[in-house]
Amino acid sequence: MILNPDGYADASVFELLAEAERGYVPLDRRLARTLVERGDSIFPDFIRYLEEPCEDERLDLDVCVFALDVARQLRTPAALPFLAEQARRDAFEFSDELTEAFVELGEASVETLLGLYDESDGAPDVRFAMAGLGVRHPRILETLLDLLEADPAEGSIVLGLYGDPAAKPALEKALAAAGDNERLRQEIEGAIREIDGADATHPEPFDIWPLYPEEETPFFAAFETAELLKFLASPVPEYRLRAVKMLTFEEPPPEIARRVLEVAKTDPDMGVRAMAWECLEGIHEPAEIEKAVRARVEDAEAPVEERAGALVALAHEARDDEALHRLILEFYERPETRERAVRAMWHSGDRRFESRIPEAFGDPDLGVRRQAVTAAGMFGMVGQLGRMERLFEDGDLRDTALYAYALAAPGPVTPARMRGLYTRIEDLAGGLNEQEGAIVGKALDDRLEAHDQPPVFHIEEDREAEEEDAPPLTEAKPAKVGRNDPCPCGSGKKYKKCCGQ
Repeated sequence: MILNPDGYADASVFELLAEAERGYVPLDRRLARTLVERGDSIFPDFIRYLEEPCEDERLDLDVCVFALDVARQLRTPAALPFLAEQARRDAFEFSDELTEAFVELGEASVETLLGLYDESDGAPDVRFAMAGLGVRHPRILETLLDLLEADPAEGSIVLGLYGDPAAKPALEKALAAAGDNERLRQEIEGAIREIDGADATHPEPFDIWPLYPEEETPFFAAFETAELLKFLASPVPEYRLRAVKMLTFEEPPPEIARRVLEVAKTDPDMGVRAMAWECLEGIHEPAEIEKAVRARVEDAEAPVEERAGALVALAHEARDDEALHRLILEFYERPETRERAVRAMWHSGDRRFESRIPEAFGDPDLGVRRQAVTAAGMFGMVGQLGRMERLFEDGDLRDTALYAYALAAPGPVTPARMRGLYTRIEDLAGGLNEQEGAIVGKALDDRLEAHDQPPVFHIEEDREAEEEDAPPLTEAKPAKVGRNDPCPCGSGKKYKKCCGQ
């Protein structure tokens, strides 16, 4: 049984972490609250999780970072055995977060760090964490003074960080012995100045809540078909909806199509039913699918949201079917179905709808605006490029606008021109991060492929894939996917803003 947020309270901490590693339990505030509310009792299971790592590496999740953030939020000495185990797991190479976790516990961390220092034969990161504590302790001072003697440059750095005036005589002696070594003298003098100016400042308490969204969804894009089918029985409507989308982003086999049709007809949630109807677009086997979709569109007694979903599924026929064309326009006039109507417009490829797109750019509903921007790109509406460019500054629509602009910008479609267009978009957008670059690259590759030209932005990945022996289809593993990666459904948006919403 797949866990859902309402069931977190009844699950063990280890089970929650293990399911998070598999991608089934999202790393969000709901999970963080569940763990924080359990207090010190969580740490034995945290340690067990480190000792029994999940072997599923298809996701770019790091549940250990999340667990460390929870530990820092609790700020309790009970976390020290877990922090120590983290250090061992990482071969005593501390992340900044792990160092900060020890430092935030102050004097309580001293004995644990001293033990790790001995255990690791003096690992530099352990020594740095001890110095960062700022806790006056004879053993720490002795350790750092020994380092000063063995390596004056490194020793002066950590003693400056440590800030204990008791270290000044040793530093002054080292300075006198530095002779003409100007660089070493600067290091030692800097350490002395740090000690003289040291004050008892304390960092702001760690706050986990801004780091994670209130609600996330599981990593549906990484799941195999059998896993997605399990989600159709989830009590969470959003989970069922996402599962339907991923089951149908490529034409599914007849048995899966029938299952989605069943969801469209019987799911208790209106939104899930509407999405299931929409996702039946282009599915021709079994034959009953197309008949059922058309029947739903034509049923004036059916809920309008379901009819709108089914209308998207039939939109590709609107150029030749005047009744469908009129229905798309009718649904556009209704606020509750306008988003799907605009989506149906660009799905249809019927340029008679272009005149409606500019006004949809200003719709108060974000979903309608997003579909309008996508439509402008799909229709190649050069006259809307200026509006798309302005949306590069809109956090909600930037990804969609980048993709649409790359589709609509005029010019010959050749590899050289597409490379130049990528550079121009990058300049207009004030730079592109890795994920945004992938989105723009995908749009430009789509244009090239539509003109029988080879792709230029993912060619290395394609070659590597061709060189590897592909496993049988039934045994294929989903690719590793991140929330900021382009959504595998092909929308051009980041996964977290599409199927991962």
